[in-house]
Amino acid sequence: MLDRSSLLSDVPGLVHGFSNRNGGASQGPHATLNLGRRWNDDPAAVEENHRRLAEAGGYAVDQLRTVRQVHGASVMRAEDLQSDSTADGLWCRAGQGVVAAVLTADCVPILLADRRGTVAAAVHSGWRGTVADIAGHAVARLGEAGVSPSDLVAAVGPCIEQVAFEVGEEVAEHFDPLFDGVFVDRTRWPKPHVDLVGVVSAQLRAAGLSQDAIERVGACTHDHPDRWFSYRRDGAGIGQMLSFAGYPAP
Repeated sequence: MLDRSSLLSDVPGLVHGFSNRNGGASQGPHATLNLGRRWNDDPAAVEENHRRLAEAGGYAVDQLRTVRQVHGASVMRAEDLQSDSTADGLWCRAGQGVVAAVLTADCVPILLADRRGTVAAAVHSGWRGTVADIAGHAVARLGEAGVSPSDLVAAVGPCIEQVAFEVGEEVAEHFDPLFDGVFVDRTRWPKPHVDLVGVVSAQLRAAGLSQDAIERVGACTHDHPDRWFSYRRDGAGIGQMLSFAGYPAP
C-alpha cells in the first residue's frame, strides 16, 4: 500500500508516503487502491481507499489537503487553499494538523521536509512542471518559510523513467537547455527519451540540497502494472496514486 523514504522517516513528527495500487477496495481497471476521484470509479470505493490509506499513513482523512493540479509550477501553502485553488505543490507547517498531498500516475511526485520537522511539501512535477522547475520553486517557498535548503531532505517517488518516457521533438526541445541537455537521449531509440528523475534530482541539487539529502523511492510506474497506475501505459481513467507529507494533529 505504501512506500516510504528512509530520509523522511527520520524527520520528527512527519508522516509521509507514496501509495501504490494495492490494498484498496476499487474494482476493474481501478483495482485496487485508486485515490483519484475523477476517473469514474465507485465513489464509495474511493472514499474507502482514502480511509485505508489514512489509517496506514498515520493521519486523519480530514487532515489531508489536495489541490486541483494544472501542470504548472505554483506551490501553495496548504492552509491558504480555497475551493477554486489551482497549484502543483502544497506545503505546510508543523502544528497546523495538516498533511499535504499530490496525485500522480506517471508524473514525478516529490516529498520534502526539513530535518528538524517544521515544514513539509508535496509536489507534482509533470513534464511541463519539470521544465518550469517546480522542484526549485518548492525549495524556494520553504526558504521563504525560514528553512535553508541545506536543512531539507527530499524523496523522489515512483514515476515514469527514461526507458518508457518517449517524447516528440516538440517536447524534447524544452529539455535541451536544461543542464546542457544531458537528460535527453536521442541515441538509443527512434524518438527522444527524457530522464525526468535525472532532471528533478539535478534541480533539487541546484536549489541547494546535497546529493545525500535526495532519495529515490520506488521504480518506473510504466513497467510495473501490478504495483502502480500509469497514464502512459493504460490511458486516462485508470487510477492515481497519492503522495503525502505533513504533520497531523495528535
